[in-house]
Amino acid sequence: MERVKNASLVVCLFVVLLVIFASYFRATEVGAFFGALAGTPVLVHVFNRLAPPKRERERGRPISAELMPKAEPAPREQVLVVRMEGPNGQR
Repeated sequence: MERVKNASLVVCLFVVLLVIFASYFRATEVGAFFGALAGTPVLVHVFNRLAPPKRERERGRPISAELMPKAEPAPREQVLVVRMEGPNGQR
């Protein structure tokens, strides 16, 4: 079912690009067709790079990260170093 949905969305994107090229850019019929034909895969690729499918987002995350609670970082110890020098720069 997901493949049918994706294919129908690609067809709708092609039709939208065809209308945009034909009306807004005032391209010829052949120019609008080839513009939409070239622009559809480019826009699909850009969209998939910006928002990858949910299954790919979940695949990159380790399972243990979902099951284990997040650990708080250990507090860092602060060390103060004091160095005394005499009036002529000697220690």
